[in-house]
Amino acid sequence: MKKWVFFILMLSFLISCSIRKNQLEHYLSTLENLRTVISKEDSLKIDSVKQVINKQVEKDKERIEKLEKEGYISFCCAETYQDAYFKTGATGFRMIIFKQFKTNSRSKEGENKLLVTIGKKNNIEKVKFLKTTDEDSKKQIENIFKSKELNQWVSAKKYIFRLETQFEISIFIKKK
Repeated sequence: MKKWVFFILMLSFLISCSIRKNQLEHYLSTLENLRTVISKEDSLKIDSVKQVINKQVEKDKERIEKLEKEGYISFCCAETYQDAYFKTGATGFRMIIFKQFKTNSRSKEGENKLLVTIGKKNNIEKVKFLKTTDEDSKKQIENIFKSKELNQWVSAKKYIFRLETQFEISIFIKKK
């Protein structure tokens, strides 16, 4: 009888150790290395708009000065720029990824680093893996980024032209 009790205690101890060993958790980085990508074609379009604005300002210079002398507020047509943004903010974007990503017995510790490109059509255009921990996590991340929930982006704009934006984000997996 003592042998059976000892055997059951040892078995339960070994099972609990092996279960604890595989428990993993994950967390996300912030959006890093955020940059707007301006192609040569986009740059030419933006420059043409700048030239038109500068010509108009030069043409109206006397009229603007006259209005200012009369006490009216002058205006200056400045460059308009808007960064790309997620409709519920960067925190909302990260929260969706955090909730949908699940670790499992095949998950490995480490960093899954991604380069995400937001296209000109208010969408995630491309996701490139810079570093992965395992194939299962990679497939899971690919599926998360294909979801409609994550395609709620508004593209960056300069004047009226939409631009691509790129950023990096990491999903870290570690033992609890």
